[in-house]
Amino acid sequence: MDEEEKSRETAVIFAELIGAAELYARAGDVKAQEAIASAFQALEKAAQSNRARVVKRVGGRLMLLARDPDAAARVAVAMQAAALDFRDATGGLGLGVGFHYGPVIQNDADVFGDTVNTAARLVEQAARGQVLLAANTAEGVGSLYNRSIRRLYAVALKGLKEELTLCEIVWRADEPATFYPYDPASEPSRAKLKLKYRGQKLVLRRIVEALTIGRDPGCGLVIDDEHASRHHCTIARRHDHFILADKSTNGTFVTVEGEPEVVLQRDELTLRRSGWISFGQPRSAGGETLEFSYD
Repeated sequence: MDEEEKSRETAVIFAELIGAAELYARAGDVKAQEAIASAFQALEKAAQSNRARVVKRVGGRLMLLARDPDAAARVAVAMQAAALDFRDATGGLGLGVGFHYGPVIQNDADVFGDTVNTAARLVEQAARGQVLLAANTAEGVGSLYNRSIRRLYAVALKGLKEELTLCEIVWRADEPATFYPYDPASEPSRAKLKLKYRGQKLVLRRIVEALTIGRDPGCGLVIDDEHASRHHCTIARRHDHFILADKSTNGTFVTVEGEPEVVLQRDELTLRRSGWISFGQPRSAGGETLEFSYD
């Protein structure tokens, strides 16, 4: 190992602006760049006020370090609160945050290692307003936020050898009903979601169940459509509902029967009644479509 490189354990945080491409299209380059610069300033100020170190900015993503999972949780929530403040001023920009705790290799210019790679994969999964972490990192979060951690589902992330159990910090004060320790035995098991695609039929019904959908052969449901991303979206159960979360490049288009089509871009939607899901383009464009019905 180079003498200038040191190994240590730390929490690596990635914060990614969501909606930048749409802002450029809507507001033009100059105004969009100004809004994005202002948003990053607000995020850095919030992070540094909570004693995080800003390592670098790459595109629409900010990389930071905090001393441990508890400190990282405080930084992540502070940045999400800052994102609420700049959301309207920047034309709807949102924020996704992912962090992971473990060993890293660090020099004066950068930070490397599996912990960094895991944190980067976590932020790729984060929807607008979401803070994601793995269950083993969640164990190190202190009393302020540990009761606000909600366990989600196990997922295989690209480049990682083992599945991670995803958790999220439910940080907003207007979601009081979700501030409780996770207890699978208390969850109802009656609801089920039926999916139909090219003759395949799937039913999601277990207490904790998630389905990854995309072009990648490793997905639970493989979509044969060039407009779909490799890991395009997930459907996961939360209590008695099924939540679709977009993870794609071009968006997920959802039509609930009797309602207008909506497009999700790193956002989430509760699936209701019955309808159709299309990948990277509207359903009217004629691409692959996944049919769903909720019982």
